Amino acid sequence: MRAALGLISLLVVLAVVALLTRKTLPPPAVAPVAPLPDMPTTVTTPAQAQQVQEQYRKALDQAMQQARPASVEY
Repeated sequence: MRAALGLISLLVVLAVVALLTRKTLPPPAVAPVAPLPDMPTTVTTPAQAQQVQEQYRKALDQAMQQARPASVEY
């Protein structure tokens, strides 16, 4: 009986904290995702599909070649 009452109390407190948090925090802002430039939005032929794959592969290779900032060890 004592454990059940403790569990119910914990759930009530959790619900109150959740409601207060929901009221005080602003909703998260969703940043719009811009499409990649020079990429067709729809692919209709196998040749276009291969071209899109090659463009993504080149963009990925270029991103992998860029230098990353040095990490600081603590």
